[in-house]
Amino acid sequence: MLLEQLGRIDLNLLIILQVLLEERNGSRAARRLHLSQSAVSKALGRLRDTFDDPLFVRSAYGLDPTPRALDLQQQLQPILLSLDNLIQPPAFDPASTEREFVIASMDSAFTLFAPLYLSELKRQAPGIRLRYEEWTEHSLTEMSQGQVDIAFTVRENCITSDFRLDTLPNAICQRLLAIDDLTCLVQQDHPALQETDWDLARYLAYPHVQTYCEGRDRWMLDHKLAEQDLYRRIEATVPSFEAALRMGMHSDMIVTLSRLYARHATQVYPLVPLPLPVALDSISHLLIWHQRHEEDPGHRWLRETLL
Repeated sequence: MLLEQLGRIDLNLLIILQVLLEERNGSRAARRLHLSQSAVSKALGRLRDTFDDPLFVRSAYGLDPTPRALDLQQQLQPILLSLDNLIQPPAFDPASTEREFVIASMDSAFTLFAPLYLSELKRQAPGIRLRYEEWTEHSLTEMSQGQVDIAFTVRENCITSDFRLDTLPNAICQRLLAIDDLTCLVQQDHPALQETDWDLARYLAYPHVQTYCEGRDRWMLDHKLAEQDLYRRIEATVPSFEAALRMGMHSDMIVTLSRLYARHATQVYPLVPLPLPVALDSISHLLIWHQRHEEDPGHRWLRETLL
């Protein structure tokens, strides 16, 4: 049946037909439907016109359905059940779900936050599937198109930055995970560790490795330095913080990164922290998702578990 034809049918009539088939009595059907007997009679007349059949024949016991009405009853029950399920709030059972969630994240955010939630996530939902993708300059667009469910990202708390919290699209919801700042890591025998006066001049004198993320290879730090006509000597640009750590471990290049991530890195790599000799605004670690998922029970469970 075409949608245009279906649009000419009053679906309330199907409910009345179902109740008449169950009650086989016009008065009882009217009471159950909270309608007058006259209204039920008029509805039955319209049903007869729609299906081109009497549908019911009066008898001493009430209303006897015709063969056509009995045939309709077999089809009508699953249809009305499906409509009832359609309007019920969606349900989500973590214990039985096999749903896949797509999570975008920088490698540093994955390292910081995955250990905090992963075991609980799998304990509650052993059948869940997680697909991690790299956080890139395209991730926000992919999120708006429904290709990414949720993401871990970082925003710069600098009023002149293009990557502030308030530059996120209005349709993106956010939850603050942590406030952080930047620090430096160097290899264990780096000459900077012998410096008696570790200052900005010494920091700029050494080579640096830069992480390319979210479509840019210059950060708030570089823009702040440029305001003073100062620049780092970046000798390598790599696609991940993990790669930057390895570069720093085997060279004199300085790795500048989040202090929270640096704490993890010094437990895994033979690197030593040095303070960043530049006054900078903080950065914010965020969990973000599109507002279309706000009322999705599965997505709500995911957010609550991640947090």
